[in-house]
Parts: sequence; C-alpha cells; structure tokens
Amino acid sequence: MSKRIPQNILLTAGEVIKDTYTVDCFVGAGAFAEVYRVKHKFLGLQALKVLKPDVFKREEQSNFISEATILSHITHPNVVRVFEANSFKKDGKELFFISMEYVSGETLFQMLKRKIRIVLPLALSLQRDICAGLSIAHRQEPPVIHRDIKPQNILLSYDTSTPIGKVSDFGVAKAVNPKTRMTDAAGTVTYLPPEGSWGFHTPASDVFSAGIVFYQMVTGIAPWTYDFTGVEDDIDTMETAVLKARKQKPQKPSFINDQCDSQLDEIILKAIEDDQSQRFKDGTEFLGALLDYENRKKRPIVQKTGMREPESIKEIKKGSGFSGVAGMDELKELLYSEIILPLQQKDLYDKYRISLPNGILLYGPPGCGKTFISTKLSEEINYTFIEVKPSDLASTYVHGTQQKIGRLFRRAREKVPSIIFIDEIDAMIPKRSDKLDHHYSSEVNEFLSQLGECSREGIVVIATTNRPDRIDSAALRTGRFDKLIYVPPPDYDARVALFDMFLSGRPTSSDIKTNALASATENYVASDIEMIVNEAARSALKKKGDITFKILSDTISTISPSVSREMIEYYNNFKNKRSF
Repeated sequence: MSKRIPQNILLTAGEVIKDTYTVDCFVGAGAFAEVYRVKHKFLGLQALKVLKPDVFKREEQSNFISEATILSHITHPNVVRVFEANSFKKDGKELFFISMEYVSGETLFQMLKRKIRIVLPLALSLQRDICAGLSIAHRQEPPVIHRDIKPQNILLSYDTSTPIGKVSDFGVAKAVNPKTRMTDAAGTVTYLPPEGSWGFHTPASDVFSAGIVFYQMVTGIAPWTYDFTGVEDDIDTMETAVLKARKQKPQKPSFINDQCDSQLDEIILKAIEDDQSQRFKDGTEFLGALLDYENRKKRPIVQKTGMREPESIKEIKKGSGFSGVAGMDELKELLYSEIILPLQQKDLYDKYRISLPNGILLYGPPGCGKTFISTKLSEEINYTFIEVKPSDLASTYVHGTQQKIGRLFRRAREKVPSIIFIDEIDAMIPKRSDKLDHHYSSEVNEFLSQLGECSREGIVVIATTNRPDRIDSAALRTGRFDKLIYVPPPDYDARVALFDMFLSGRPTSSDIKTNALASATENYVASDIEMIVNEAARSALKKKGDITFKILSDTISTISPSVSREMIEYYNNFKNKRSF
C-alpha cells in the first residue's frame, strides 16, 4: 500500500537543497518538522529534517539548529548521526534543516504498536542500545541531555539480523549548564520526569524516560495509567493528571510478565524512581546495571529464535484437578458443563450434534488465576497439556513463525486428546490493519486457519489475555474462540484459601480470622494477598512477636488492590460481546 503524501509539504521529489541534497521522497511529518529521504552528492542516502516555519519563531529555530550542532561530532552506533545543521531559502522564506544518518527500519513505537510486548531477550538488547546511546551523550563535556526519550524517538535498524536501537531526534537536546549541571525542561508529558515539572533536567531525567520505555517493552503497558479525558489540549492540566497518577507505586514488571524476575524489577523500578537521587545517575550507570544483570543471569544479549522447538513447551497430565482450586465455583461449573461433560458423555452429545468448542478465551485482570485454572482443567480431564507463549513461536526468519504455528498443531494432533494453552494471546494475534506488516498478518491468518475445526481432531485451544480489545476480531467469531469466559479477581472462598496458604507455617496468633480478612480484600488478587501477609510478617518480626489479626488488618489498609473498579468496569463491558 503506497504512502499517502499530505498536501502542501515543504519539499518535492527531485528538488535540490544547497547544491548538495537531492530530495528522493517524503518520509513523514511530526508536530515540528517534516522528514525526507535525500541523496547527498558525496555521502549517499541521508535523512533531512526540515522545521516547519510556522511553528517556531526564527530565533527559536536558530537555537534549535545551534543545539543540534552539538551532536554533529558524536559518532556512535547507537546514536543517529547528525551531519549538518543549517538553513536555506525557498519562496522567500528561510527554512532550517538538520541532515542525519538514514536508518532503514522502523521506530520502537511502531514495533510496540505491532507486537504490544517485546520478548525479554530482545527488549534487554534494545534497552542496552538505548542506554549506550545516552551514555555517549551524557559523557560529553558538558553533558548533552536528550530531554525527549520515548519510543517514537528510538529508531530500529534492520541492516543486521538483529534489530539495533538508535537514539534519534535530539531536536530538543541541550548541553547542561557547566555550573549547575542542569538544563531547562522539555519533552513529552507522559515521559517527562517529576523534576521536569519544576523546569529542569539532568542526565538522570533521561534515565527516567528510558526506564518508562523499558517498562513498556517488557510489559506492554505504561507504568502508570493517566486520565486525559477532555484535557488533551491543556498541557498544564495534563501535567497535573500525570503527577496525580504517579502517586501510586507502579506494578512490578514481573507481576505482568513472568519472564521478569526480582532483579530486573529492581533495575526497572530504580530507573523510574520519583526521587532522582535514587535513580541511576546517567545512561552509563543504567547500562552498567543491565550488563551486570545479564552477566549474572548468563542471558544472551539477543536470543535468536530459529526453527528449533521452543524449550518452554511442556506437557502435563497428572494433578489434583479442580479439587485443588479454592473458590471460583461459577467458573469451574461453566468449564465443567462446557468441556468436561461433553468429553465424559461424548455419545450423548454427539446424538444432539453438540461439539466441543474449538477455542476458549479466558480474559480478565492480571493475577486472577487464568493460567492456573487452565492447568487444573487439563488435570481434571487428563488431557495432554501443551503450554506455549507467543515468544516461543517468534522467529527472525520470514514465515518462520507460521511454520512454528503449524508444527505446534501437528504436535498436538500426535498427542490427542490435547489442550494447547497460549498465554497472552493478544501478543500473537493482534488486530490486523492496513499498517500491519504482511508477514505479521500472515501469522494471524495461519493461527486462525489451524484453530478452525480443531475440536473435531481432539484438540482444544485455551488462551488467556488481559487485553481482549487488542485481539483480532476474526479470532473472536464463533468457530474460532467459541467461548469467551471472564475470570474475575479471586472470590471470597478463594481469598480465604489464599490467606490460609500464605499464613501457613508462619508464627500466627489465635485471633486471626481469615474469613474477615477475605471480606476486607475484595478485588485483591493472589499477589496482593501474598504482599499483605509478607508485610505483616515483617512488622511482626520487628516486634519479635506473632502475626496478629490487627497487624494484618492494618497492613490491608496500606495496600491498595491491583484491580481497580475502572478495570472491573472495563472487563464487564466486554462480557457477552464479541468485540468492544
């Protein structure tokens, strides 16, 4: 599909700028500038960013160019090289431009829009690239601060087999004052560090913005949720909404993505600390923490997923089944009537021509037991349970993911009756659009093709998601995911069982009433309850006494549930619907 070129662009194809740059094509435009691919008469392809003359005053444009000149001597593989900052005359107007390295690829924003979440090894590699680029800028004398780190300003080069991250768009970058070691604030409000509201930036401010980017890569969401309803054009009100949202501590990345561990949680959360003195002081220190982490974990910087079988596919047959699930009676009854009974009374159901569903989608807030209940279902019916994540099916090869999907279903057919369990299915079959790469749309098509009628072959596909609105609508039609089942936060009985489980083996007083604790923790998920018990245990340890009902009650009052009423309403809107 050809790119639609807007009317009234500043330059046209074939136009020559300063006898040096020949315009090849229009690439895109932002709020402040237009970008073109040009051919330098000596250096080949470059990107030319031309400032929109009606956006800036002449003095501001001149300052913009002066700051860009700072970067022209920085040469680093993780920084988009700036070659020239200058101006030229056209139609009586002076136009300011910056010529830069041309990167063949896409932005990190485009990758996140397509994939939602990036597999951890690649996310680590890209974050390492971002920090390396910031490190070289922060090591200049005086240090250069980017002031606008966000996914849109990270370019991904595909010149090698592994994407390389390059820090781009130093348009608002500025050298710090040599005396104060600070500069004035700029940038996008949702990535702006707290000190940005006070009008200044330090290298640790870039760390904060880069930390938000890293959080998004590994979780698929931002650390905080902002309500900008009706105030999109009021920057001051937006900043107030941001500061209000950030009073709540962000969720640990490992709560959302179980590929993360406590050490990575610590690194990411340190980067986005409200107090800049508690953050990494600059890109160099942030980069060092990532390298130390990878060395400790002996993780490869990039995991190249070829055509081998994913290691995390596992098969489970034995277990306690639904008897090992406390509470969740309504959900268990639904699964029993929709899946277990048709299997146990196959002849009767065949007589009425009632078949098993091809696919079952379990959706709901994170931490509510979607994966757990799926595993228990497989134990209950004694099916082979094949567990896979979208990252297991990822491939750097063209059509590689399609082949892996086909092989996954062939493997399930060899072991029928079987359940294929896919966690975070929204990352695997996102909504298709005209902007989605062809190969990615092909992967969605392949999965939908395999899913159709698979129940006739003895295969049931169970998938989970926290974001049903991001799944391709074709997957939610009957004949694909026939059953959409909401998995709410743990109910009363489940919360009683969770308190019993987490308190077991600890020194407790006899006055503890887990039923009262359960009544006080509506919408709390398992990890919330575990945190309550752990914090109560710490308080009791300080006093060298038992964990008491009062300590637990006081702890509950200090810990908010992970699932808000807004989230519950969000999922209720999806109930009994095939799309939002």
